[in-house]
Amino acid sequence: MKKNLFLSSLMIMFLFLITSCVTSHFGVVDKAAGVPDDFGQTEAAIARAEQSPGAKYCPEKIAQAKELAAQGARVYWACDNVGSSRLLAQARQLAAEAEQCGPQAAAIAPVKQPVTVCMTLNVQFDIDKYDVKPQYHDDISRVADFMKKSPSTTAVIEGHTDYVGTEEYNLNLSQRRAESVMNYLVENFNIDESRLSAKGFGKSDPIADNTTEQGRIKNRRIEAVIDCSLEKDFVPPPAKLCFPFNIEFATGKADIGSKYHSRLAGVADFMKKYPTTKGVIEGHTDDIGSADYNMKLSQMRAESVMQYLITNFGIEASRLTAKGYGDTRRIDYNTTPEGRQNNRRVEAIIDCVLIEQ
Repeated sequence: MKKNLFLSSLMIMFLFLITSCVTSHFGVVDKAAGVPDDFGQTEAAIARAEQSPGAKYCPEKIAQAKELAAQGARVYWACDNVGSSRLLAQARQLAAEAEQCGPQAAAIAPVKQPVTVCMTLNVQFDIDKYDVKPQYHDDISRVADFMKKSPSTTAVIEGHTDYVGTEEYNLNLSQRRAESVMNYLVENFNIDESRLSAKGFGKSDPIADNTTEQGRIKNRRIEAVIDCSLEKDFVPPPAKLCFPFNIEFATGKADIGSKYHSRLAGVADFMKKYPTTKGVIEGHTDDIGSADYNMKLSQMRAESVMQYLITNFGIEASRLTAKGYGDTRRIDYNTTPEGRQNNRRVEAIIDCVLIEQ
C-alpha cells in the first residue's frame, strides 16, 4: 500500500514538472526553447504601459497591443519572421502610445516632425511556381498605396529560389517570380512600369539553410527594395491581424487528427470575433497516386476541415470555401517521407483584419 502511494506521489510530481516546463508568450505556447529578442522587448513595453497612468485612459490601445503581440507570436511559429517582427513592432508602438495617454497628453499637442517612412515586401512561393498566392495580395496592396502616396519612389523586385535545380533553371524561375509581382502591381494598381524593375538572382542569395524544408520555403521568395519617403504628416497604416494555419494528414486519409482540434477552435474564435471574415480552405496531397485520385483526396481534405468548422463551431457555410489542388502545389520535395508528409496538408487563407493604430 505504502509503495503504491509512493509511486503515485512520484507520478504526480513528474506530471507537475512536465506541465510547469511549458512556456508561452502573449498567451501563445512556445514551440521551441528560444525566441527572438523582440518578444522580450514587446512584453516589457506592454508591462510598462499596463503600469503607467496612461492605462486608465487608453485601455483599448493596450488591448490592441496584446492582440498584435499574440498574432506576432503565432506568425513567428508559422515561420514568417518578417511578419512577426512587423506585428511586434506595432504592438510596442501602441504600448508606447498608451503610456502617454491622459489629460496632459491632450493639453500639450506635440509639433509633428518629418519622419522617414520605409516599406518592405516579402512574398514566398510554392515549389517551381511563380504565381502570387492570395495571402500576399493585401501586402502588395499596401506597397501600392505607399507608392501612390509617394509618387517619386521606385522599387526593385528581387526574385530568389531554393537550391534544387540547375543554375539556369533557377535563374529563369527567380526572374519569373520577380516579374510576376511587378506585373501584379502594374495590372492591379496601375503603378507606372517605369518605376519598377525585376531582377532574378536564382539560388545565389539564400537567407536560410537550404538543407531544411523550412529553410527552402524561406528561400523561395521575392524581396522588394523600395525607396523610403520623408513624410511630414505620417499616419501609421492599420495593423494587419491574420490567422494562418496548416493541418497535415496521413497517407490516403482525410480525417482530422485530434492534435489539430485546438488549432481549429482558434480559427473559429477568430472568425467569430471578426464576423466579416471569410476563409478559403485549400487541400493538398503528395505525389503518390494518380492525378485524378489526388485531386479528389485533396478536395475531401479541404471539405473535412470546412465541415468541422461548420459542425463544431457554427461557422456559416457561406463564409467558407473548399478547394482541392491535388499534388500541384508542393511546399516540399516528394523525395523523402518527411517531404511527402509536409505536402499532405490543408492550408487556410482567412481574411486578415485591419486594426487602426
